[in-house]
Amino acid sequence: MKLVALLVLTSCALLSAVPAARQGPPYDTVPAVRGAPLYNTAAQDSPAGVFVSRDVYLMGTRARLSTYAVTHDSGLATLESALAVLDDAEEELSTWRASSAMSALNRQPVGEPWTADARLCRMFSDVWEWQRATDGAFDPSIGRLLAAWDIRGAGTVPSHEAHERARALSGMALLAFDPGRCTLTRRADVSLDEGAFGKGEALDRAAAALGDAPWMIDLGGQISVGGRVPPGGAWSIGVADPRRRDHAALQLRMATGSLSTSAGSERDLVMSGVRVGHIFDPRTGRPATFNGSVTVWHERGLAADALSTALYVMGPKAGLRWAEARGIAVCYLIPERGTLRVETTRAFEDLRIIAPG
Repeated sequence: MKLVALLVLTSCALLSAVPAARQGPPYDTVPAVRGAPLYNTAAQDSPAGVFVSRDVYLMGTRARLSTYAVTHDSGLATLESALAVLDDAEEELSTWRASSAMSALNRQPVGEPWTADARLCRMFSDVWEWQRATDGAFDPSIGRLLAAWDIRGAGTVPSHEAHERARALSGMALLAFDPGRCTLTRRADVSLDEGAFGKGEALDRAAAALGDAPWMIDLGGQISVGGRVPPGGAWSIGVADPRRRDHAALQLRMATGSLSTSAGSERDLVMSGVRVGHIFDPRTGRPATFNGSVTVWHERGLAADALSTALYVMGPKAGLRWAEARGIAVCYLIPERGTLRVETTRAFEDLRIIAPG
């Protein structure tokens, strides 16, 4: 099934997704704590059943889970099952948690193999595949660089010496992955960060656990949908203008797959004339310089997540050339002299982008 997209050339993160045929009900906010609703659970009747939506704080972002069901209770049970999978993925993958498998790998003594279970082994196989395919534009082994630049804190520009020490402890060449034995061995004090693939992996796990009811999961910068086609034929998704993140630059109608957008953040800092952003170019060890956004559609969440990061790092010129050669659906939004230029691959155009008449 193809993604159907409506391109609205008006004044990238992804904005909230709702069924294409209707807008969701208003929500009242409550304090954000992990696993608790950020908004009231909502339900609304439709000819296709009851539309049920739940908003939570998960994986460091506001998340929205939606479905159609015969009853409110059955819809809520579906969302709770997906939420349990997402919680489990966060517990296993988050390097913010000392108890996670990823943190355990990062603490494994240098030279001693660390054994992954079958699920993690498959995930790491995908991670290695995309790192090779993108020539290192996607490379999650940059934990030491993120620490040197204090990306999880106030942000800083490290000294030349500190930066070079961090670079020397970064790169997938410092990790030996044996997919046959499902082991990873750190050759140096390298540290993996899940930021460029964790959400996508969690969405893939949730998709595998959900049934055939229409569902949508919005994890901030990435949205996955699946199951039966919802009323109206698709879910309506807004892609934020990178200059004004509360305004949609694109409206997309999506019935399957995963859509991931990478963009600069309003939290990016300029220090000593250097922009300190949260997306790093692993090849230079410095924050990526592109100031727009890139959106990638892929059938699998991990692939969309990794590729949106890699293509943001590559920038529009090299990124479009790379994606075009591989038939990947990509759209860049590029701020330019007060306007927003839209550049896409043919695969994205093949998703039936229609400019308003």
